[in-house]
This record gives sequence, structure tokens and C-alpha cells, in this order.
Amino acid sequence: MTGTTATQPSPPPDQAARDRIVGELDRTLFVQAGAGAGKTRALVDRIVRLVTTGTAGLEAIAAITFTEKAATELRDRVRRRLEDELADAVRHEVGERAARCRTALADLDSAAIGTLHGFAQRILTEHPVEAGLPPRIEVLDEVASAVAFDERWSRFVDRLLEDAAVERALLHATAAGVRVDHLRLIAQAFNDNWDLVEDHAPAVPVDVAPWDHELAALLDEVDALVAMRDHCVAEDDRFYDQLGRFEVWARRVRQAPDDVARLALLREETGRPRRKAHGRRENWPTCDVGELKQRYTDLQAKLDALRDRIAHQAVRRLAVELRRFTLDAAAERRDAGELEFHDLLVLARQVLRDPTHGPTVRRALHQRYRHLLIDEFQDTDPIQVDLAVLIASPDDVRPGAQWHEVGTREGHLFFVGDPKQSIYRFRRADISMFLRAAERFGDGGRLVSLTTNFRTGRSIVELVNRVFGTLMVPQRH
Repeated sequence: MTGTTATQPSPPPDQAARDRIVGELDRTLFVQAGAGAGKTRALVDRIVRLVTTGTAGLEAIAAITFTEKAATELRDRVRRRLEDELADAVRHEVGERAARCRTALADLDSAAIGTLHGFAQRILTEHPVEAGLPPRIEVLDEVASAVAFDERWSRFVDRLLEDAAVERALLHATAAGVRVDHLRLIAQAFNDNWDLVEDHAPAVPVDVAPWDHELAALLDEVDALVAMRDHCVAEDDRFYDQLGRFEVWARRVRQAPDDVARLALLREETGRPRRKAHGRRENWPTCDVGELKQRYTDLQAKLDALRDRIAHQAVRRLAVELRRFTLDAAAERRDAGELEFHDLLVLARQVLRDPTHGPTVRRALHQRYRHLLIDEFQDTDPIQVDLAVLIASPDDVRPGAQWHEVGTREGHLFFVGDPKQSIYRFRRADISMFLRAAERFGDGGRLVSLTTNFRTGRSIVELVNRVFGTLMVPQRH
């Protein structure tokens, strides 16, 4: 990236790229723009040029950005630019351009300039029947969604504790150290990604497999290791003491009344000796104490692995119930028309991919929104690119086709993003998807790079480039 001086009397080095953004309106472009390179300016320039040239009215444009704040700024900047264009057209008596600006200014408040979730809501509101929704929908904010989840979760836990079918799995999970709070975290993750739950979460209940014979074999190994205490010549040796406590612990495990109680004893906080072996070599003159310590460490690891595997099996059994809890809640929200933010994205994609209604909805959206402009593409949910290509496709979409297999109309899509600024992975932002999209939509000379930084002085940019040029290098595989 290059920096600018305080004044910029001549065009920036990347002016040709900026000219393409406002000149190639009938071409799909994928713009990579670094920090301070004027991403929003480029987006506004293209929107305004689409309007003033008569290429598209504002009603045929959808501009999608990441946050409400960014969407408000984008709308305000489009308004100011249209007002400037109108004044210029009136001053130069260009009546047709002035009329386009007046129409766009009148349409601006209802224009599809907003967040991805807002655009998805617009799709659902325009096609509620096809989406299987009631005529009016309500979008719950984060607070209302959290309250609703807490209420559902409380009822679910009560039912879970009374369900005899999951009693054994619940007892094993608890004995292995899994708390209800841990299950709640899984349920929250399922809820936040419920579109993935149906395909990826376990659906068939499988109980914890018998494991007593494995534990018995490990306890026999404990006995064999404890028998080596006779080689120690100092009773105050720490490893000697550890083996003694290991012997006591193994006896407690054997005397436990059932497998749940035995499983609980596999946890260190219930009295099992610590994993790390101690002791002095000179106190074990007739054997290799290093080898004994390694056996001790390996045995502890085997006990941990057994406990973890049982916990995993128990949680997988409970995950079947969490899966049902999640999908039932999503269906209830859909039936009631009370949707969370993620519901908007998933249901919008579902209606576009629906084998019955999808072709009709896609055709209507394709004709209405002739230009989709997507800002901050590096930070948005992967569902976004699916929505974009489905709307931009003039053809029928094969059931199950992935986004990179769907053909799009040239000029329908315009992406702006910077992979170096991707920071929202927790919201399912996927940098690998960004790179795949750049490869596809930037192919054939459609990749545009904005490299001039208008925010920072040249000397600072050069320093940053020099430092990070050595730290951030391509990885070769």
C-alpha cells in the first residue's frame, strides 16, 4: 500500500482502478481495498454512477454492509452525493440527470441499503408465504433472544432430568465432570448455528459403551506399578508416597458401588494422585526409576483418556436431545414469526433454495435487484455469498449446487473487502471463503486493488509495510 502526503495535487497511483469501479458498471468486480483506501467512497461512487447514468434506479440496487452504523453512514453519504449531483445537474441544465437524482433521493429511505440481516428480512417480508412464515414477522433483538433462550433452556433442563431414557448418559457425564453449564454452552452454539445442526449434530441415540473391563485392566497396571515400591530405600521419597496414594486410590475405585461412582473417582479432584511423578533417583538404586515414572505418567494418561472418552460418549448421547431442542425451537420461532437474527439469514437462503418456491422467488429478486454491492465482504457470514449468487443467477439452480457452481449475470455483483481486516470469525466469517470468492469473481481481470492510503501519511505507511512485509509472508505447502 502507498501513502499520501498532506496534499494530493495529482491523481493517486491507483486512479485507474478507481476509474474502473465507476466506469465498468456492466461488469462484475471484486475490489480488495486496504485500510484507509476509501472503500466506502468507492462503493458510494459506484452507486451514484449507476443512478446518474441511468444504468439502474435506486430501487434496483441493494447495498449490503456489516453493521447498522456502517449502513447509516453509507446511506448518508449516498444522500449527500446525490444532492451534490443534483445541484451540479441543475447548474449545468442537464435535466435528465437531475430527474434521476430527484427520483433516487425520493426513493432513498426505502432503498435496500443496510445490513445483511436487514436485506434477509426484506426478502422474507416480500415473500412470507413462500418462506412458510405468517404475514407479519417480528425480529427479536439480542436481549429478547437471550431471555427467550433462558426460558426455553430452563424448561428443557427440567424435562431432561425427568427423562429416564437419558438418565444413564446424564449420570456418566456428571460423574466425568460435565456440568449443566457445559451443556448450556453446547446448546447456545447449536442455537447460534442451527442451520448446521440438522446435518452435523448426532441424531441417533447411542448409549455409553461398557467400559468396566478397560478400567479393570488399568487397575491391574496400577497394582503392578505399586509393587515396585519395594525398590525404594527411602520412605520419605515423593514418588514412593505417590505410589502409596495410587494404591489407596485403586482400592477405593474397586470398592465403589457402581460404574458412575468409579467414573467420578477418575477425576483428579476426587482423590486420584497428581499426574506428574516426583522422586529422587538415588532412592531407587535397584531399578530404573525414570522408567517407573514414565509408566506412571503413561498410566495417568490412559486413565484420563478413558474418562474423556466416556464423557464424550455421554455428551454425544445428550447432544441428540440438544439437537431436538434446537431444531424444535427454530421451528417454533418460524411458525410464530418471531425470528432471531440468524433465523433471517437461514430462512432467506432456504426460500431461495426451496425446490418448489425457490425458482419463483429467485426470479423476482433477480429482476428487482439488478445490482448487489457488498461491503466488508471479509467479515460477513458465508450465507451472504450464497444469497448473492442465488439472486444474481439468471438460470435455474441445480438442487444442492454450491455457491461456486452457480452461474451469475455479469455486472450483477460487486464485492469490496480486505482479508487483512477479517476479525469476526466468531460470527462465522471465513477468510478461506473470501479467498475463494476473490478467485472466482476476480477472475478474468475483474479483480481490482485499491492501494493508496488516504488516512495515514506516507512515512508511516512505508514503515508499516516494511515491518509487516517481513512478518506476513505467503505460506508454502
